[in-house]
Parts: sequence; structure tokens; C-alpha cells
Amino acid sequence: MGALTKREIAETVSNELGYSLRVSLQLVNEIFSQIKASLINGDQVKIVRFGALRSVQKSARRGTSPVNGEPIIIPAQRTVAFRPSRLLKRIVNARTGEEILPDR
Repeated sequence: MGALTKREIAETVSNELGYSLRVSLQLVNEIFSQIKASLINGDQVKIVRFGALRSVQKSARRGTSPVNGEPIIIPAQRTVAFRPSRLLKRIVNARTGEEILPDR
């Protein structure tokens, strides 16, 4: 089981919509750029029937160094949290090929 890459997404867009691979890559890159910019600004990104991404602040905490077992302080940092939609959870748990965004 491998990982889905941006190129594979662009190839699917190209095949499904009839765009050239170059245009499809630009489209996929622009979508990801918009998502990144929104997260950097602290905005939540909601994708209907898929899930929501949001930037969260994690406070500093104590941890243990994996190298020598010494206690360390892990610094505070921002990270991204993903909350899947109920539909996506249901599809993943059922392991069906059901469309996430069915045609209307």
C-alpha cells in the first residue's frame, strides 16, 4: 500500500477533466497553496464531505530524549489537525468504494 502523491492527483484530474498534465499540476499546486495560506493565517479549511483542517497551538511539554533517556522540554509549536467528516469516517470504516463527493 503506497502513498498518494500530488502528481497522481494531477494525473487523475487530467484524465477525468481533460486538462493537460501541466495545467492539472498547476491546479493541484494552487489548491494546496491556498490551503497552506489559510492555515498559516489561522483559518480553518473545511472541505464538505471530507473533513476540516485547522492550525492548533501546542504548548511546551516535558518529554524524554530517545537518544539518552534524559528528560527534555519539547518547545511550543503550531501544528495542523485534521478532523474527518462523518461520511469519510463511515466510508473508511466500511472500506467501500463509495464516492466521497458523488455527482449531483
